[in-house]
Amino acid sequence: MANDTMTYSAEYLAEDRRPLVNAFYSLPIPLEILSTLYRCYVKASPNSDGHLGYDDYLIVWATITAVAECIAGLVYGPPGGLGRHVQTLKPGTISHYLQGDYIFSHFYDFAIVSTKLSILALYHRIFVTTKMRVVIWITAVLVFAWLIEMEVILGLGCRPIEGWWDPATAATAKCVDKVAFTYSTNILNLIFDLWIFSMPIPIIMKLQVNRGKRIALCILFSIGLGVCGLSIARLSVVFSAGSGDVTWEEVPLGILSALEPCGAILCANLPIIYREVVKSFKRLGNTVRSSQNASSGSKELLSPYGASPGQEWVRIDANGNKKTAAGFPKTSATRGNTGESEQELTTHKGIKVEQEFELQSTGSTHHSNNDLV
Repeated sequence: MANDTMTYSAEYLAEDRRPLVNAFYSLPIPLEILSTLYRCYVKASPNSDGHLGYDDYLIVWATITAVAECIAGLVYGPPGGLGRHVQTLKPGTISHYLQGDYIFSHFYDFAIVSTKLSILALYHRIFVTTKMRVVIWITAVLVFAWLIEMEVILGLGCRPIEGWWDPATAATAKCVDKVAFTYSTNILNLIFDLWIFSMPIPIIMKLQVNRGKRIALCILFSIGLGVCGLSIARLSVVFSAGSGDVTWEEVPLGILSALEPCGAILCANLPIIYREVVKSFKRLGNTVRSSQNASSGSKELLSPYGASPGQEWVRIDANGNKKTAAGFPKTSATRGNTGESEQELTTHKGIKVEQEFELQSTGSTHHSNNDLV
């Protein structure tokens, strides 16, 4: 590979996508961890069930494997030449990258399947109809069988197993058709995503709630269809590959393979955490507004029944007798113990109607005061 460098321009050989790869392999890690931790916090809080369910344990496992996938990509990807043209690599470097890609593939399989099973477990907990639960179980069995198939092929698809990553061994190894295996894996993944994320829609549309709520629930539960966009993009990259410059042309495939489990985990967590997220943003907004109001200084306080100096209050009792009282003078008030300067209460004219009545019933007398403004 190094011997062919003289046939390529310096600009071509200098091209480097490794910073991009490092960024997109690093980005999913905090997103996956934080969203899943927040989900567990919400589920374990007293306001919720107070305990974790099977769907939560599955998403925790999915998060662990998705994070491990990204770490494997960081350790084996750019250090193994991913992001550089294959012509720039030293002999033996490509084997390091391909071995990492093999490990990466295992974590990818477990991450996407665990996320799908977590979503199905959530459906099983929410939708209690017998028909829906039968469909959920059948889908879960098919998804799990798909995982076993992928792992068996990865484990036994090349004899010896080094044929997956060692070009010298691959020349004589007996291997499955790697291109066909990649195509079938990605196509089945897309089909499962489309099916799973659309499963709740028929039931939601039959709920006895207004149309707006039905649409909102459909959007909430099917938002994972957006992940299908990543699956389609990944599939298109797989179909377009084949130039032989594996460490350069597989950059988009590697990035999409890291983002796809991340997107699926976020979508699986969303139905659990979205209410708390909305509440948190509202509390944050209220805190910001309170801080802004506090920083603007004291405000004039209005007394609802205040009176200007010299204003008279006229009280009319039940017999029509009038009693006149002098108006209240201006009064000073402070804002608690803040130590800020006193502010005068600004008063305004108003009418206060006070009714007094007496209720007499068996041996008891009740007095009541009603104030109307």
